[in-house]
Amino acid sequence: MNKKLLVLIILLISIISCSESDNRVLLKNNILDYKDIKKQSNINIDSLYQVILLKNNDTIKVNDLITIFRLSIKNKPVRNDVLDKALIISTNINYQTGIANCLNRKGVNARYQHKYLKSTKLHKEAIEHYKNSWDIASYVKNLNSLGVSYRKMNLEEEALKYYYEALKLSENLEDTKSMAMALNGIGNAFINLEKYDDAKKYFELALNLEKLNDNQKGMGYDYSNLGEVYMFKKQYDSSYTYHIKSLKIAQKAKSRDNIAIINNNIGLMFQHKGEYEKSLEYFKKALPVLEKFRSKRYLSNTFINIGIDQIHLKQYNKAEKNINEGLQIAKNISSRENIILAYKALSNLYSKSNQYKKALDANEMMIIHKDSMFNLQSENHIAALEVKYETEKKDQEIHRLHLETKVQKSSILAQFLAFGLLTILVIFFIFYTRLRLKNKQLKIEEMRNNIEEYLGQISKLENGDCNKKNVDIDQKIKKYGLSSREAEVLNYISQGMKNQEIADKMFVSLSTVKTHTMSIFDKLDVRNRIEAARKT
Repeated sequence: MNKKLLVLIILLISIISCSESDNRVLLKNNILDYKDIKKQSNINIDSLYQVILLKNNDTIKVNDLITIFRLSIKNKPVRNDVLDKALIISTNINYQTGIANCLNRKGVNARYQHKYLKSTKLHKEAIEHYKNSWDIASYVKNLNSLGVSYRKMNLEEEALKYYYEALKLSENLEDTKSMAMALNGIGNAFINLEKYDDAKKYFELALNLEKLNDNQKGMGYDYSNLGEVYMFKKQYDSSYTYHIKSLKIAQKAKSRDNIAIINNNIGLMFQHKGEYEKSLEYFKKALPVLEKFRSKRYLSNTFINIGIDQIHLKQYNKAEKNINEGLQIAKNISSRENIILAYKALSNLYSKSNQYKKALDANEMMIIHKDSMFNLQSENHIAALEVKYETEKKDQEIHRLHLETKVQKSSILAQFLAFGLLTILVIFFIFYTRLRLKNKQLKIEEMRNNIEEYLGQISKLENGDCNKKNVDIDQKIKKYGLSSREAEVLNYISQGMKNQEIADKMFVSLSTVKTHTMSIFDKLDVRNRIEAARKT
């Protein structure tokens, strides 16, 4: 027994010493380096945590605790208690950067839990501490994360404000990863605002940046985004091409969750195209993987879209089951976007299956959730509508960023030609506009001369030339075969009198004067009073 006990003690000591030895390796210069240790397997989070706790409370200890928390995200389970400890120590020693980074991490956690309002509150609180911090790179990440949370709540105008700020700061830092994240965020916001050409522009900028860095994962993400843009633009061949490029990158990286999400997007593309069998095939490919990885938002969306395809294929019972499955998941995570999609699908389903009461109920529920989404926007962001105007100005500023010239070297010639063509078109437009204006001025001048001539004739009549003019008219009317009454009317017309004045003068009706006038025009072969006066 004593020998067995001795062996057990020696074994325990060796395990502890090995663990301490491993921790010493991980603690280079007494500081944890996340980039180094995340590559190692079988990291003992608990043991590492206990070693860090023995250190004095300072900024290094806080940063190490945040590193341990990040490791726990990768290795599971997520250690929120470690992040709470880091926040407490940061607050006690008034370490502003530490407080900000902890709040930023908590905000991301809340977003993953679909608690978007809580997430935005934490990220905004972090901003106040970043203002007193030197860690601008982390501040930029916080701004991008805040933009994501607002976009998840369909508050695109507010999201754009933070994405643009993140883009500006990340460009100053030359932080290409954060720049690409901001550009993608802006693009996604524009998709939700149905500004697809704007979205395409920002996704292409992000793609060029990822190509410059040879970031395959980022390129795959951008290809998928561009595929979505072309889907909404109903350019389905281009959409499919970009989705396949994205799929190949995900398959090469063996990223099953990304493969599932891309299959979901391809399914949606075929659904928009009206090819429901193909759409169903891709959605069903995505479904088991999304269930395994618990991507609830995409899982909910996939169930609902499977149901939508089945409605078109007249598989009503299966459709109802899948849509309700997706609706329940959407309710659990408070995904208003998917809830609205589900109720809209159910309303369509019940209408097609002649269940009109259920169709009406589903439609009312859809309207209620649409209203609740609008009310949420109104309550929290009354001023958000003003951002639309601001984004238009900021959009123009993006063209002047150093980024565009840096990441698009290969397309300088194309840009130059496009600019030249645009310049030619502008010059042509200016020339054409001036020519039209000149023609209009000439016409106006001609009309002015005619009016002046007519007024001159009237002036002569008023100055005593009436008798002479009347004699002249009498001579002219014989030439054109006018009656005496028509001659009298023509006389008054030459004096500039109106029809009603002539009628009063001749003691006849207005219609009689008009009849004489039309007869005069016909006999003189003229179109109006001025031409008649000039001709006679």
